[in-house]
Amino acid sequence: MKINLAPIQGYTNVDYRKLHAKYFGGVDKYYSPYLRFEPNKELKKSVVKDILPENNEGINLVPQVLGTDVNLFIELAKQFEYYGYTEINWNLGCPYPMVTKRGFGSALMQTPDKVKQILETVLPKINIQLSIKCRLGFENDKEIYSLINVINNFPIKELTIHTRTAKQMYKAKANPDAFKSIIQHSKHKLIYNGDIKTVEDIVKLNQLFDNKITNFMIGRGLLMNPFLAQEIKANIYNKSEKLEIIRNFIDELFEIYSEKLQASHLIQRITTHWEYLSFVFENQHKTYKKIKKAKTIAKYKTTVNEIFLSEPK
Repeated sequence: MKINLAPIQGYTNVDYRKLHAKYFGGVDKYYSPYLRFEPNKELKKSVVKDILPENNEGINLVPQVLGTDVNLFIELAKQFEYYGYTEINWNLGCPYPMVTKRGFGSALMQTPDKVKQILETVLPKINIQLSIKCRLGFENDKEIYSLINVINNFPIKELTIHTRTAKQMYKAKANPDAFKSIIQHSKHKLIYNGDIKTVEDIVKLNQLFDNKITNFMIGRGLLMNPFLAQEIKANIYNKSEKLEIIRNFIDELFEIYSEKLQASHLIQRITTHWEYLSFVFENQHKTYKKIKKAKTIAKYKTTVNEIFLSEPK
């Protein structure tokens, strides 16, 4: 079984990926947060830096791109190929209005003919493999079938499906039953994504899919429990071991950010990670509340010490 870490803007940047691989492991493939390409707009240096091979050594990284301009798509694909990557992922799943109003991300699920035109133009001109990540649809979960009918005619590597519609964002429950009905319609390798938070979730999905799906993408579930990929692969840690690893992880992440960010931004950034990491602790709400109250570096360090010392082992 293969486990992929979903690309999550603001969380799974190069620093997080490297430290996740170092301390937790179990992830077979990491995806970068999307690189948006638009005419007359250069990619931000920070975005490019995030996917440079020398900054991602030891990580099986797939750069993800978002956009519709075929010339820029081809140019970017060739640049990734030059870097040594063998795969790029095209984002047809982002549900946020700032993206969809531009006709990017999940908005493209409403225009399968446009997807077809882009694939017809891009694929013959690139050597790197292309995979796609999408949702069940933009408005409803029937739109996926029109997209699959298009994609079936092209040699893409694999298709990852997040089992919500764009309109549902991340609030409604994922719909694995809809995914099951899709399996027989796709000619490509499918990857399931949506509401995987425990080993039991994987067990239930395997039963539902009759063990036909061997690759799963996990996003928030891995942020909430960074050991999840290892646990799915039957590598189990006791509570004491987990706390030691988490402490080393969050301390090193803090030090990395402290070299790049001013104090206020540093606290804000590290607090963002605790939003999910706090779920590892016995009282998630209390833990996260304490971190949010720490507004200075000194207070943050004191609070972290108190949290780890008071946590039952």
